[in-house]
Amino acid sequence: MPVLRIDNYIDAYRLKAQSQDIHELAGRQNKNATTEFVNRQIVAAIEPNQFDVLVDVGCGDATLMKMAEGRVAECIGIVSTAEEKARLESALPNLRFIASTAQKLPLPSNSASKIVCNSVLVIFAREEDVQAALREMARIAQPGATIWVGEIPEIDECAYYGMYRGHSMPAFLWHLLRHNGLRSFLGMIRRWLKAVTGSEQIILNSARNFYVGPEKMISLAQACGLQLKTYFRHKELDQDGNVVESKFRYNYIFTPLK
Repeated sequence: MPVLRIDNYIDAYRLKAQSQDIHELAGRQNKNATTEFVNRQIVAAIEPNQFDVLVDVGCGDATLMKMAEGRVAECIGIVSTAEEKARLESALPNLRFIASTAQKLPLPSNSASKIVCNSVLVIFAREEDVQAALREMARIAQPGATIWVGEIPEIDECAYYGMYRGHSMPAFLWHLLRHNGLRSFLGMIRRWLKAVTGSEQIILNSARNFYVGPEKMISLAQACGLQLKTYFRHKELDQDGNVVESKFRYNYIFTPLK
């Protein structure tokens, strides 16, 4: 199928699991240095120790888990599809992965002392799914646990950056011509021709993203059983490798209300 049309991120990550580059699962194409940088920030913030059970909800390419391996009592990575689980287990057989949604974690209550959910809630289309995921993190958290919920944008980034969200290839080409110029338009025409011949595949993703400002995010989390410890702007690397603050994304550190 030369043009594949999907409307959710579960299917998107099922496809990423087929890539030869396992880092595609991090959701940051060709940004391995940023993935490393972001996860080092998380490790520094949550301060894992030898007694911790660490659960990484939406563990991506397992960069965080590799950093925590040997520093915690147990490390568990949650991925949304069996394809991601198989891909990760093949590359990292010493780590434990579970295929499950964030909204229904197959883990006992009060079982995790450190929980990370970074750049995951942003790909949920509905606030109800975000609430369900937050409730599940609160449920599995031990009293006093540290819970990192990161990269929550306060605006619709797709709209701000002019990202196409639809199923029509002609509409996508028109979008590129209007927003990115002739060069991008012609480049996609060439990719489309290659796709027609079977040498490439184009994916059109119409899935929507979750976004919410800090005040409402803190209120949502509290209603789901999480108490705020602190929040701050997300930091990442720009294309030159410089540390910069995100325009719109925030990181939150919570503890359970129990």
